[in-house]
Amino acid sequence: MKQVVITEEIHPAGMALLQARPDINLVCLEGDAGALPAALTDAHGVLVRTMFLPEADLSRATQLQVVSRHGVGCDNIAVEHLSSRGIPMAIAVNANTTSVVEHVLMMMLALNKRAFEYDQLTRNHQFSERCKRPTSELCDKHILIVGFGRIGKRVAPVCRALGMRVTVADIALDEQYATALGCNAVSDFHTVLPDADYVTVHVPLNASTTHLIGKSELAALPAHAIVINCARGGIVDEDALAQALGDGSIAAAGCDVFTTEPPATTNPLLKLPNALLTPHNAASTAEGLERMATFAAQNLLDGLDGKLNPEMLFNRDQLA
Repeated sequence: MKQVVITEEIHPAGMALLQARPDINLVCLEGDAGALPAALTDAHGVLVRTMFLPEADLSRATQLQVVSRHGVGCDNIAVEHLSSRGIPMAIAVNANTTSVVEHVLMMMLALNKRAFEYDQLTRNHQFSERCKRPTSELCDKHILIVGFGRIGKRVAPVCRALGMRVTVADIALDEQYATALGCNAVSDFHTVLPDADYVTVHVPLNASTTHLIGKSELAALPAHAIVINCARGGIVDEDALAQALGDGSIAAAGCDVFTTEPPATTNPLLKLPNALLTPHNAASTAEGLERMATFAAQNLLDGLDGKLNPEMLFNRDQLA
């Protein structure tokens, strides 16, 4: 009998896959991080959402065979420790891509069309304001997509379908694919900033991407620019972003993620009317949650059975 630790609640469809296995004992922590160290002692597998899995705790799991992430980001997990032990770190590849892409588009449209501002004006019987606060079209506007991975590659054709000019940037750029989509491709996104009407970031959070969009990058943007971050908090410097929004250096921003989650009550973004904020729920559509749960559960089972799809491995290169 193998023991599987589930750190937080997942969609019933994912639970059903796990419960169908008679050779597995499920330990559900229901978000209780204090119970994690003891639970890991006998764990063969872990299915994790947002709970932190530090090296100190993972080192207790001497029988660990696989960790499966309910999502794709792994900045809450000591992946280097897992890799050093030859333990696969599985992610739910493409399970939430559509949900996140639609969230990015929602933020772009809501900010561009001043949706929430006009909603309040309408409720307050201020119809005359409609001609005083113009909106604009997305068509023919220039969007810079920083990060051309799974999500960036889906954002690009959606923007192209809306008639936008698209530039993509990535350190490992698939230039041929970008060109096939009708996109301009660059290796250094800084050269594009002065001409960008929109910037959306889709890179993982690590040492090289922390504050990738900082004070100097924001200063390089035109005053009408809109910045979207549905990737990870910390990729965009929140203090610099708040300052740029406050002094009018850029027009607006949409943030689904924050350096500290939930954001502190003192976070300056919370007080800015030109910041559209959501609680890290871009991936949390009904469909996305079900897919993430089933993908994560299947990855965990495949890891225990020794047949995990290499395409689902976050640390594939480290285990090669």
